[in-house]
Amino acid sequence: MASPKFPFSFWLLSTGALLFFVSFNLVLPELPSHLRELGGGEYLGLIIPVFSLSALVSRPLSGYITDQWGRKWALVAGTLFCIMAGLLYPFSGSVWFFFMVRMIHGFSTGFTPTGFVAYAGDVVDPAHRGKAMGWLGLFNNAGTSIGYGVGAWIVADFGRDGLYTATALSALLALLLFSRLPETFKSAEPRALEFKVSRWLHKESYLPAILMLLVCVSLGSVLTIMPDYTEFRGFDNKGLFLSLYIAASLFVRLISGTISDRFGRPVSVAIGTGFQILSTAILIGVSSSWGFWAGAILYGLGQGFNAPALFAWSSDLSSQENRGSATAMLFMALETGIIIGGLAAGFLVTRGLGYSSAFAVNGLCFVLAFGLALQETLRTRNQARS
Repeated sequence: MASPKFPFSFWLLSTGALLFFVSFNLVLPELPSHLRELGGGEYLGLIIPVFSLSALVSRPLSGYITDQWGRKWALVAGTLFCIMAGLLYPFSGSVWFFFMVRMIHGFSTGFTPTGFVAYAGDVVDPAHRGKAMGWLGLFNNAGTSIGYGVGAWIVADFGRDGLYTATALSALLALLLFSRLPETFKSAEPRALEFKVSRWLHKESYLPAILMLLVCVSLGSVLTIMPDYTEFRGFDNKGLFLSLYIAASLFVRLISGTISDRFGRPVSVAIGTGFQILSTAILIGVSSSWGFWAGAILYGLGQGFNAPALFAWSSDLSSQENRGSATAMLFMALETGIIIGGLAAGFLVTRGLGYSSAFAVNGLCFVLAFGLALQETLRTRNQARS
């Protein structure tokens, strides 16, 4: 499977990433029931935001550690946090302890993805970086899908404690794979923490970070309201929209990575946000079943174009010395977008403004992102001609 484009270490990293995503997605379908049993039913809406906020807070530190101490430090630290969360969930006998474990789990995703995106940027040739991010995203999404699907089966056969044990074991397997990776970068500077903005953020990556924030507002909205919206539309499977969009995203990622490498990252983002503008328009204007399916598939196609291009773009703009902080900045934008989108969608729907109002906010963000991507495409082409 290894090739000059993608060395063996890349596939080892990707397999570890798949196991990591399986690990923290296994528990998601079961967490609402667990929280209700603890008497925290009114706090169900905080399960995702607490997790995302914890990940957001840890991103700058993970980027700094990735650049100063090495990529494997972030990979190992994140999987250790994930193992710890899996072992602590069974002891969540109160609402406050439950959310403390969610914060620990959020720290895991604040560290490990920063490490493996930076690592992939190190080991893959820049000319194939978009395709590499597409492959890495494919493994990540496959892990997410497996986690969602297998979690319910594990609970049925082994109970909730068995599910949490499986979460810890999957993270442990990821840790074993990550430990076999050769380190790709260590800073020659001392290992003391320096609290400087220039050390913790990568200002050159501001444009892909803004675009990431804009396109992830919709992701927060989807995670928050789509289960109820799917039921409202008459479908029994509340995860149908999520399943359709993930499947479409997986299907297109390898093609989108190649387009990103050949024609540029802004072109790929413009295509992706174009698909998502169409998705939003259909969800607002079409009430039939085919409109639901088309909206989900077009949304997934857009995500499949956007994510690989934005991560590759951030890697292009960074050197090996600051690739960790550049990656962390992009993930910070992702978490911020999810939090804003989730809170906005929840507010609009609970205030009686309807699902269309939330879709309209998503559409506005997509239009802004499309305009920025198109403007950057024209700017870079004019610059190349001159």
